[in-house]
Amino acid sequence: MESSGLETPFEQGITHAPDEPPSTHWHLHLSVTRTHGNRTLPVSSPQWKALRAEILLRDDRTCSACGYVSPHANGRSMVIDHADGDASNNDPANLRIHCPPCEAVRHCGFAGLRGWLFVGESTMEQVDIVRKTREMFESTGTVPRAKFVDPSAIPGDVDVLELANMMLETPWEDLPAERRRLKGFFTNHSSHLFHKTMLTGNQDTNDSGGDLGEAPFNESDRRAAEIAAREANLPWISYSKESPRSSQGFLDSYPPSKTSDTEVAWICVYNDRAVKMKDEESLDLDGLSTAWDKICAEGLVTLSQVDKLAEEFNVLSGKWLVFVPTDQVDALWGRIVRATLAGTMGTSAKVSPCDEGNPDYRHVICVYNSDYRSKAEVDKLRNGLRRLGVKERIGYKPDIYTNCRIYVGNSWGISPSRYRS
Repeated sequence: MESSGLETPFEQGITHAPDEPPSTHWHLHLSVTRTHGNRTLPVSSPQWKALRAEILLRDDRTCSACGYVSPHANGRSMVIDHADGDASNNDPANLRIHCPPCEAVRHCGFAGLRGWLFVGESTMEQVDIVRKTREMFESTGTVPRAKFVDPSAIPGDVDVLELANMMLETPWEDLPAERRRLKGFFTNHSSHLFHKTMLTGNQDTNDSGGDLGEAPFNESDRRAAEIAAREANLPWISYSKESPRSSQGFLDSYPPSKTSDTEVAWICVYNDRAVKMKDEESLDLDGLSTAWDKICAEGLVTLSQVDKLAEEFNVLSGKWLVFVPTDQVDALWGRIVRATLAGTMGTSAKVSPCDEGNPDYRHVICVYNSDYRSKAEVDKLRNGLRRLGVKERIGYKPDIYTNCRIYVGNSWGISPSRYRS
């Protein structure tokens, strides 16, 4: 294969290879696939990126199970699946595209562990459940409950993990008929599976909200829901001087470029000041949420109101956000970890893991200080990042903005960055 890189076919405006029509759709059902064989092409390698681009081009960025077509020219977050389960078999004939929800159905044991799927007995085809769930999600911004997807569905007599264990011993086609009537339905913790492939930006809020009668949503709400779902259902990997392993051992065990966002929410480091602050803090986040909802309901959202809430509920920390490509993130993260532990770089830091399905993914590194109101403290932290080699334009966001769901596209017109540099 002589493909030179990921972007070339799409930059040329080609939508599919003329001599290779998209792959035939396969019958989607709950399954357990233990990917065997060593992955011979790391997902960050140029060879895999080129092969991924080839498959996306060949199959028109179309999920081989449900027919969903990625609206992104580079097929952002679409998954290249090894049909035979052998990760070392990179023959293009063995590769097919999955959207994240269909990939979750194919790996239902993993999805069940993450709280993304549960099973119910349904006469609907699994692929139609995926399609209807996506349609409702795109209308409302929330994952619909099973009864809205299939009003006649009934709870399964086994849970998804029990079913997955059965399929480790018995192939799907050999299961009893009552087991094969079980279908996977998506939980409200699976919203990121549907959102990550969608076009982003401000949404049209003139629509009534779709089948579930939900209120219209904006990009800020969607982003908040996606982050909350990931943070609630995946572990945070943390390190401090109190940890038994060395800092280098921590960095070697969890390099952000190779740690998957399907397994870990954040990779974090804390220094002594952060540990002390955590011990002393007693944050009433429920009270903060109630107060914020009241302000929103009364239409009183202003920057000064946000600052008052921060002081009232003692949510005063903030962070500089640095966006880094995968091939550079490990080196910069290592420097930030060492500086944080030495006490010369804020109180703590965290980095997002790798999105294997997105070749253009940029990790976000958040570097924290204790008080966003102290411009001197904020500037000192920024200068420290510059000394560590951060040259790109960066933004600073108070944590109260995160608690109040102030993201890009929020409906209050508040910039998500307090400072930029």
